[in-house]
Amino acid sequence: MFMSRSRVQRWAILLLTVGLLAVVPIAASAQTQADVDRAERNREIAEARKSEAYRDYQRVTAQLDEAVEKYMQLWAEREEITYRIQLMEQAAARYQEEAAELNERARSIVIDAYISGQRNLVGSAFTASSIQELVTSQALIGRATERELESLDNLDAVSRQAERSSAELAVRRADVAANQEAAAVVVDEIEELRQEQGAILAKADDILHAAIDRYNKELNEKRVEDARIRRQQAEKSASRPGAAGGAPPEATPGFMCPVHGRTSFIDSWGFARSGGRRHKGVDMFAARNTPIVAVVDGRIKFSSNSLGGLSTHLYADNGTVYYYTHLEGHPTDITSGQTVTKGTIVGYVGNSGNARYTSPHVHFEIRPNGKAVNPYPTVRSAC
Repeated sequence: MFMSRSRVQRWAILLLTVGLLAVVPIAASAQTQADVDRAERNREIAEARKSEAYRDYQRVTAQLDEAVEKYMQLWAEREEITYRIQLMEQAAARYQEEAAELNERARSIVIDAYISGQRNLVGSAFTASSIQELVTSQALIGRATERELESLDNLDAVSRQAERSSAELAVRRADVAANQEAAAVVVDEIEELRQEQGAILAKADDILHAAIDRYNKELNEKRVEDARIRRQQAEKSASRPGAAGGAPPEATPGFMCPVHGRTSFIDSWGFARSGGRRHKGVDMFAARNTPIVAVVDGRIKFSSNSLGGLSTHLYADNGTVYYYTHLEGHPTDITSGQTVTKGTIVGYVGNSGNARYTSPHVHFEIRPNGKAVNPYPTVRSAC
């Protein structure tokens, strides 16, 4: 017995409807369970964010940021003072050289007086307690010619300026010593805070780790936004954009954090450095020997000099150069000139070069087309 076409269609619709009813609750049930799991996870994380351990982590992180910023300010101040000392030493050397020449001229006047029998001038030379007393003595002034009088006046002025410069140098050197003592205290504080932060993480369970990861992500997003606002304000004040604005995204594709471990850093672009230089990187503080990795694929070059100490250059295919310096050492399993992949260890955190009296860190630069730009926005987004 055959069914009519209309009955077949009705049966097909009925079977299809039953099938759909059987499938829909399963999908809805699976989706609902995922929502429930997600909600439960969020609830647990929210509870973890109320815990004492979580508040301790927030406190330590805030204190660590403050300590790093204080250290960087002290470093900038020390570099500025050191630069001024260098300028003052150069000026003092010129004063001493000029004073020596003028002093020799004063001696010539005395010798000429001795030869010509001017005993009063010779007596003044022997009894004078200082060069200033001699050059201002009436006996010498009376003997000197007009040109010689000008030389004597210059000698008096130069000698006094040399004394003032020497006294000011002593004050500046004392400032450097005080700065170094203050910086040493902050370095100890940074190390203690790192250890405390590490202890919190070591004891944290999976839920607390998730809460801390979320907190760090939110904190980094805020830092990036704050840095963006500061850059905009600086560019507006300067009436033009510049290297302080950071690297465009197309210059750093696939970028990863250069420090493979916990690190602390601030936006220190433009801070004072010795020799009148300005800071053209970001100083990323971390425990000594923390691995430093290639941020992208590229070719590496190892080098060493008195300023940066041990360094690594990473040359990306798109022309951007990444520079790491003040390293503790280079890896032994790769050689300079070798091509490496992103994430390969290319050095270790240290304080070599002129950073030997600082806390271990890596000075990191980004140079699109060979010119350094502020790396902080890129690094902050990745670390």
